[in-house]
Amino acid sequence: MTPARDWLRSRCPDALAAFEQAGAQRLAGYAAGFGADTALPRPPQAADDLVELAATTCARLYSPDLGRALRRELESDSHALTANHHGVDFHPEFFQGDLLFAMSCRHAVPLFNCGAVPANNVAYPRGILLGRGTPGEAGFHSRRLPILPGRDRHGLISVRPAFTAAGIALPSRLPGQPDDLHALDRLVQAVYRHPRVLAQRTFRDQASLMNALLWRQVIPESCDIPPLVSLDMQWLCGRLITADLERPGSLVRQLLLHPPLTAAVWDALNGQRACWTGDAQGLQRGTFLFWGVDGKGRALALRPARDFRALVAARNDGWRLPLDAPSLDRALTEERILPSLFLYFTTVTAARGLRCAGGIFQTSYLPRMIRGICTALRHCGADGLAARITGAFRPCPPCTGLLPLRLPCPDGPLRQTGRGAGAADLWLAGGLSPDLWQALRHSRVDHALAASLPYHYEDLAGQEMQPLLLDSLLQQAPPAGSLPFLAPFTPEMPHA
Repeated sequence: MTPARDWLRSRCPDALAAFEQAGAQRLAGYAAGFGADTALPRPPQAADDLVELAATTCARLYSPDLGRALRRELESDSHALTANHHGVDFHPEFFQGDLLFAMSCRHAVPLFNCGAVPANNVAYPRGILLGRGTPGEAGFHSRRLPILPGRDRHGLISVRPAFTAAGIALPSRLPGQPDDLHALDRLVQAVYRHPRVLAQRTFRDQASLMNALLWRQVIPESCDIPPLVSLDMQWLCGRLITADLERPGSLVRQLLLHPPLTAAVWDALNGQRACWTGDAQGLQRGTFLFWGVDGKGRALALRPARDFRALVAARNDGWRLPLDAPSLDRALTEERILPSLFLYFTTVTAARGLRCAGGIFQTSYLPRMIRGICTALRHCGADGLAARITGAFRPCPPCTGLLPLRLPCPDGPLRQTGRGAGAADLWLAGGLSPDLWQALRHSRVDHALAASLPYHYEDLAGQEMQPLLLDSLLQQAPPAGSLPFLAPFTPEMPHA
């Protein structure tokens, strides 16, 4: 092992170990691990209501046929990709995670995306990201093309209002952009200005439609890949929580309405990633159970009151929500609260057994969440329920984080590894072809990992990045020809 890999191992140990253990396995074989394990015991609750909610929402947004396809997918394989921020998956890491997860799907590709993130998140939901980067830059940062206005960028995606046609900017109208990007005008017309997108009343529904439209633009039917279904996990989870509050034996009802269990969960997961960090004096990181939403649609971090019978805003003394069924139901309906990641996974995974494929951090924090829930249940004497949750859960191997589809960088330090390609890069190159799809499916995990690690090191190290460590990762590039590279974009390409 090298110092650079050791540094990455200290940040995402479980994901790196899983990728390294897969070794020479082909991506298609590796993706089979994203499927649900039918040999496991049943979870505490059936997932029928989750399947029904997702399928009917899909039918409303897309079509009855796609709603039925999603139902078949979830009934035959209770799994979903939960790594992404809700938006349009131009980001190379998210888009290639979608492709890898699609290798495990037969009828539809279910994405349950996080909408409790601001509009200025790394997925850049207000515009297009190009993996090719900015000319002259040697790093892996994607190039940003702002398509939507930047106002209200701190508002949460789940509650963001819909955009209108008047607010859409075409790439050809953006200052300082090269002529070869003007071809993206047609992609913007097909995705952002699609009549069904503009007819939606919320950004979350627009994002669901745009992501599916982008998928169809990039992936032709000849590749025989199922259609994409992209839904807001906070919206789905909020409806399930409302129903669970009326079920006396449900895990969510016990967790939210039984103060000793609420307190035990706070203690069990305090300080854990994707959960919360706090003490009697306040909250330092994350949020407890829900995010509050202020009048401008921005997030309010919440902490428990001393008696664990209410939630209060960490930095807004006037915000308080009693932890009782009527108050929670009303706040969810009025979108004054959104379920946190922890409560989402409690609702769909701990309670209903949904197998969630994620990214390099979810591989670690989701098992910790499950252990924390079970520790709290045992502390409160609910050993039987804890045993059922533990028995029905098996960690899922990491999905999002491998970037096997590459863009050539013939000059400079990236000439061996290239850059990870995003959806817009693939569209400019003419889209996915059956041959390219098969090349991806037959690529090796260790080769994809070697090409991806320099990007992850730059991304995670930030200002602490050491050029020598980055260079050592670049020197460990996979063998020439082991991964598929897109052809350099030229004016003669199909979308030029």
